[in-house]
Amino acid sequence: MDNKFNNMLNDFMKEANPKNEKELNEKLQEFIKKYNNKELEYENTPLDDAYELLEKAENAKTKKEAIKLAKEAYKMCPECFDAILFQADLEPNSIKRAKLLDEGLEAERKRLEKEDYFTKDCIGNFYGIFETRPYLRGLHFKINELLCGGKYKLAKDLCKEILRLNNNDNMGIRYILMAIYALLEDEKEMLSLYKKYPEENLEMLFPLFVLYYKAENDKKAIEYLNKINKINPNFIKFFKGTIKENKKVPERYYSIGDASEVLMYFQEYAFLIITLPNICDFILDNSKSSK
Repeated sequence: MDNKFNNMLNDFMKEANPKNEKELNEKLQEFIKKYNNKELEYENTPLDDAYELLEKAENAKTKKEAIKLAKEAYKMCPECFDAILFQADLEPNSIKRAKLLDEGLEAERKRLEKEDYFTKDCIGNFYGIFETRPYLRGLHFKINELLCGGKYKLAKDLCKEILRLNNNDNMGIRYILMAIYALLEDEKEMLSLYKKYPEENLEMLFPLFVLYYKAENDKKAIEYLNKINKINPNFIKFFKGTIKENKKVPERYYSIGDASEVLMYFQEYAFLIITLPNICDFILDNSKSSK
């Protein structure tokens, strides 16, 4: 959902003022129909213009032109924080990238504070508010930068900040935090997080397995290893070298319980995996399905 679409939807619903869920659904269908048929009157805001310029940057033929257009978009409307993230993503120098990102995040936070988004009515629901989503994306970008730099404690603190701002965690930050806790061997914090988000999937169970493997608590480690093999039989196949890529799953996506989930995990959480050079032997020796 882009900025212009969101504004048009909000304006339409404000005028329609649906009284119940049935009316809401009817008005949504009416809006979609009118939007697709270009029947809605709407005047662009400066932010709309900035996003349209950013879209041109995304489709630019050269990197130089893309950066130029992104800078113009942000200058046109500083509310277009995605223009900063776009530039940071194209910056190859890690120091320059960090400077651009940090300065952008600081300015965006001050802007959101000034506009009263950092209040008790908003904190905890940032992803549900269109205007605060880019800031969350920026924090997520920063987490990845910190992990690449080996700055795990700072990444941990930033993950906790995102979860404070966005309790429902639509972005899956809890999974990153679980992996960080496994790396730092922080059982107390990990169990507290798992209690809040009690999911039976690879991204939650593997860090628990790693935690107890590192502590040489083999009983608990094997307990979670068995759970992993139960919810995704492809896990053990990865270590046996027999895993097969599911080509039906689109690139950059994965499906729970599928080979794509395992391959995704060992790619996305490399910062944890590289600290476990001998884990293959333990997994093969203690997996029921490998015997």
